Amino acid sequence: MTLSPLDVLVFVAYFVGVVVFAVTIAARSKTRGSSSDFFLASNKLPWYAVGASFIASNISTEHFIGMVGWGFLYGMAVAQWEWGNFITFSLLIWVFLPFYMRGNVATMPEFLERRYNRVCRYFYAAVMIVGLVVAMLGGVMYAGAKAMNVFFPSVHPALAVLILAVAAGTYTVYGGLLSAVWADVLQYCLLMVGGLVVTLFGLYHCEGLGTLAAELPERFIIFYPATHEMIPWTGLVFGVFSVGIWYSCANQFMVQRCLGARSEWDARMGIVMAGFSKALLPFLVVVPGIIAFYLFQDRISDGDQAWPFMVKLWLPAGLAGLVLAGLASAIMSTLSAITNSSATIFTLDLYKSILRPKASDHELHLVARLSAAAAMAIGAAIALYLVFNTGASVFGLIQQVFFYMAPPIASIFLVGILWRGATPAAATATLFCGFGVFLPLAKFVLFPRIEVLRPYDNFMHHTFATFLMSTVLLLVLSLFTRRKTDEELKGVIWTRSAFGFLESEKERNRGPRNLTFWWALMVIVIVSCYAVTQHYGSGTVLAEAEEVPHETSGTGTVLVQTRAELAVAERFNLWTGGGQVLFSPSAAGEALTFEVPIPETGVYRMAVMLTAGADYGRISVRVDGRPTEISLVKTTIENAGGRCRVEHVTLAIFDAGSHDKDDADNLAYSIAGQHIVRRVGLGEMRLTAPVTRVVFRSLDGGRIGVDQFILHAVKP
Repeated sequence: MTLSPLDVLVFVAYFVGVVVFAVTIAARSKTRGSSSDFFLASNKLPWYAVGASFIASNISTEHFIGMVGWGFLYGMAVAQWEWGNFITFSLLIWVFLPFYMRGNVATMPEFLERRYNRVCRYFYAAVMIVGLVVAMLGGVMYAGAKAMNVFFPSVHPALAVLILAVAAGTYTVYGGLLSAVWADVLQYCLLMVGGLVVTLFGLYHCEGLGTLAAELPERFIIFYPATHEMIPWTGLVFGVFSVGIWYSCANQFMVQRCLGARSEWDARMGIVMAGFSKALLPFLVVVPGIIAFYLFQDRISDGDQAWPFMVKLWLPAGLAGLVLAGLASAIMSTLSAITNSSATIFTLDLYKSILRPKASDHELHLVARLSAAAAMAIGAAIALYLVFNTGASVFGLIQQVFFYMAPPIASIFLVGILWRGATPAAATATLFCGFGVFLPLAKFVLFPRIEVLRPYDNFMHHTFATFLMSTVLLLVLSLFTRRKTDEELKGVIWTRSAFGFLESEKERNRGPRNLTFWWALMVIVIVSCYAVTQHYGSGTVLAEAEEVPHETSGTGTVLVQTRAELAVAERFNLWTGGGQVLFSPSAAGEALTFEVPIPETGVYRMAVMLTAGADYGRISVRVDGRPTEISLVKTTIENAGGRCRVEHVTLAIFDAGSHDKDDADNLAYSIAGQHIVRRVGLGEMRLTAPVTRVVFRSLDGGRIGVDQFILHAVKP
């Protein structure tokens, strides 16, 4: 599966074209060369440019690679990363933006100085620059280079890093926010269309979304338990008040697009457009993962490989190149946003505020360009370091930056804009204690060492705990320290006037342009997406094998094997929970028995996730003493165009060691490593609460690996 010359031509043509387009936009600007163009696009961005840029800046390789991979593993629960934004977008529209726009704020640290003091401004500016440049810029560039290398193996990731840095850096350094945003508009269209194309091809091959929901109801569970290892519902819901508020409402590289709008109405309507885009995004970056699991679970060992695999398999010459250009668009948009925002913060919050308060416009523009170039160079250097130190976890790095940077900042922004009693001294102490005390306390002491919190030891819960401690400290210290006067706080404290518009803009907010109507419709659409997904996933219960009581017969050994044990040696990330229960029998005939909990007596469709590989054996399964027929989904790739034929195969035994031996013609399309995970159906049966006994018997003395049990209640 290699790209055609036409794909390469289309990809290169787009890559060059978007740079030329962005530079041309800046060159034709009547205010070219001004710092206003560089920082805020001279405040002339229409709503659709704000909305498109807001989304394009947010989407990168962690969506098309990492989030599709999570969709492969966890299903639609991952969609909450997108749909949950309707809450923070609403806060941005109705609480934060009116004060940013009416106060002519250029940077988020500047707002903190107006609300609190200069110490808060400089502290946040330093944190943002380090976080954006060191972690995000370098991490996104590295992830993008690795993604490009999947499609262009002859291009070394180090070279890909330099290409991305030069391409995104050229128009960002030259044109600033004006170039970045209009390039984002073009790139938004391409990445949305490109992502949708892959989803539509996939739905065609698996006969629609309804088939997926019927065949894989567990992939449509929207809320996982609070003890889930990666996406507990509590972490996602509570995360709205910490990570969400920081990322959407107080994060320079996102909010800067709004600050460059030509009016307050355009800024707020742009976020409504972004909200509708977020409603659609899971169908572009989560559903493809579910499709890949349904069709290709015997051909993939790493969920992160799913999206590139489908692009190469299905898309015809030319279209594949265009879709890959969409991926490049996502990467460059994020790189451009981070670079421009870092340069803006450095120039306005540090250089001008501390070193050169009376700097001319020309000087500020020059410093902004130089700092943008420096930021891109530092990011490229970090990305090159990651390339040659492949043990680094780039997605883990990016996620930790988001979740561990956010809580103290979100606390002082949210409390500060809603309560005039929050004081400068309390906010300063909250920032220092939040990062220096509360974060390490939550991560290394509270959750790992306190028994009642140990089941919830997850980075999302660390974040919310830090947010709570920061907020409590801010509230308590504010009661004993001096606050600013009402006159000093004028314009930075929320009032009901934020629901309305300035007199000069009220005429634009009438009829079909009414912001409230479109905002309400956006909320209804996203809530409906939640409800429909919950409907399909309801009645499904998951039980991780390592948490289910089990026993063995004979003298074989049993242990819980973690994902990391295989990930070190091969690309494998397909077990859920803490890992799998691995049984190594000493002889044929020995069995591994589980007592699977049953919520209530009834009829269930039962399935189990089993590991397959050359070092595994042939297995029979009995449920409550009855032999079961094993069913598997088998996908045959019929031709080079990637046409798929799906069959449901019924077997008496599961041969876990044969996945890399059968169907030699189809294995030409496989990218699986030594191990895969198969969803094995055990049929529909009546089960009696509180437990049912499931027995896996080795027929040849080979190993048995059990990851997860799936129970779907069949409604009468």
